[in-house]
Amino acid sequence: MRTEKALRRAGKRALQLAAIFAAVAFAAPAWAQREYTILPTTSSVSSLPGISLLPSSDNAETLSTIRIPENTVHKEAETIGVERLPSRRNWIILSLVQHGAAAFDAYTTRQAIEGGALERDPLMRPFAQSPAMYAAIQVGPLLLDYAARKMQRSQYDAVRKLWWVPQSASTVMYITSGIHNLHIASHP
Repeated sequence: MRTEKALRRAGKRALQLAAIFAAVAFAAPAWAQREYTILPTTSSVSSLPGISLLPSSDNAETLSTIRIPENTVHKEAETIGVERLPSRRNWIILSLVQHGAAAFDAYTTRQAIEGGALERDPLMRPFAQSPAMYAAIQVGPLLLDYAARKMQRSQYDAVRKLWWVPQSASTVMYITSGIHNLHIASHP
């Protein structure tokens, strides 16, 4: 997939260069009345004559004799080897723990609400009085699972190494909220 992008990018660059050369070729009569001389930049080639852009038989060069050096700055797209990718197994384990922690938070929230507490989260408040809370609370972990999986596949090493942070942080948050709810439920 990356090679297809590189080929498309190279094709676009070639078209852009062709358009530039065509524009220069059509504009040549407007600027060809003056003589332009290209002077050598180093003293070692000072004995070489200048090149005129005017068509004359004694010093005109054809396009076939002009050498354009190849672009050596081109950076190939780095492919990520399978051995460098984080484990899918670890991602699944963290996902299960995260979803379990979210279910624990939903369960303890329902217990606290039955004891007279109020749901403070405005997004969860509509679901607080029904079993739909168990499904609604799973939306956040699903989004964070997706983000962590994308981070595992990132082209940047730092992002790839920190893929576990979203899932772990939300797991800690859900467990902390569940423990807080247990304290509220036990103290009416």
